[in-house]
Order: sequence, then C-alpha cells, then structure tokens
Amino acid sequence: MTAESFETFLENAAMALLLMLAVLAGWVILKRMSSAMRKGVIAAESHLVDGLSVAVNRATVIVRFTVPNGWTADCHLTLVDESRASLKTLHTGPLEKGEHSFSCDISGMNAAFVCFETSGQSLERRIA
Repeated sequence: MTAESFETFLENAAMALLLMLAVLAGWVILKRMSSAMRKGVIAAESHLVDGLSVAVNRATVIVRFTVPNGWTADCHLTLVDESRASLKTLHTGPLEKGEHSFSCDISGMNAAFVCFETSGQSLERRIA
C-alpha cells in the first residue's frame, strides 16, 4: 500500500464515520421528536378521560365527561360487574365536542365499574 492510497483510505474512512455520526444524530433527533409528539397526543387525549366523573344517586349512576375540540375517536361507555363482564352499554361511537352525561338505573344489576374506552385508552371507575 502506498502513502497515497493510505491517505485515500483514511479520507474515505473519515467520510464514512462522519456520515454514520450524522445518520445517528438524525435518528436520535427524530426518535425524541416522535416520543414528544406521542406524549403530546396522549396528554391531549387524556383530557377526555381525566374529566370522567361517576356519581350514584339512589339507584341511578350518572357519568359525566367533556369531549375536547378536534376529538375524532369512537368512545365506548359500559357498565360491568366485578368479573368485568359487560352488563349494559351506555354509549358506543363518536361524540360531539362539549359536555356529555349518561345515566342508567342500576337497581336490577350488580354493576361494579364504569368502563370508558377510546383510541387505545381504557379507564375504569368503581361505582360507589
């Protein structure tokens, strides 16, 4: 190997190393950006779930929550027993933005939880 070919070899190796570092830096940046975006989406979507309240007045369960602007996911609201078997579906499908309230007479049921499911999220609230 001559000095000239060794110099060319080192230049090519340096360029390959720089290219690899640039690709790695780009991958790290994109990974962090996608993670931050997912966290932002989860935070925006959890607003709906966080606003879920369950109250029982005599034998009637009342479920309230707010749907934020731009919400497009289907929502499923179900009453279940202790074994998580479905007893009654209160709502299935899309919801308009704004406040929503659902109520159901549970006097003839052994309802233990209200289950709220939407776009990969699931939340249970015990019926007190």
